[in-house]
Amino acid sequence: MPQLAIRLLGPFQATIDSQPITSFGYDKVRALLAYLAVEADHFHRRETLATLFWPDQTPKLARQNLRQSLATLRRAIKDQNALSPFLLIDGDTVRFNYSNHTWLDVADFRAHLETDGLVHPYPDIESCQSCIQQMEKAVALYRGEFLTDLLLGDCLEFETWAIACRERLHIQVLNALYHITRHYLRRGEYSQAQTY
Repeated sequence: MPQLAIRLLGPFQATIDSQPITSFGYDKVRALLAYLAVEADHFHRRETLATLFWPDQTPKLARQNLRQSLATLRRAIKDQNALSPFLLIDGDTVRFNYSNHTWLDVADFRAHLETDGLVHPYPDIESCQSCIQQMEKAVALYRGEFLTDLLLGDCLEFETWAIACRERLHIQVLNALYHITRHYLRRGEYSQAQTY
């Protein structure tokens, strides 16, 4: 079964079985994959997606563009013949299907910070080696700001969503860097502190 990996922290990258996917065709297809992967916790109505990505089109034309983009996306990620598809699509809704065959850097980043890291049961997380290790793993995933190279100027609602995600993730990485740095300063490991 193919493995799909999506990296959105920094420049957009997607791979199938470690091979770069280059057949997205245009930015809205990549943006659609990014949006569905990050917002995978629920189904999205086709009308909502059509309006999100083609706000200036008539509803009929926007839905047609969505249908074509979904077809392009499914071909790019080799979804048609998959035993467990990456996209769950029916006549009314679309959802990204998280499974053990998918990996998203944003989800992994958040998971490292939520396991111990920034959701800590006691006040001094900087003295907890396990928490610091989780934060270091999260920081290592942060290659740059969220979707820095994927701008859709004609999709204000999508841009608003992307900016909000970018800000939240940026604040989380700065928090992690702050705690990691203080951890190493306390231990007198100044070169490590300087690195972070």
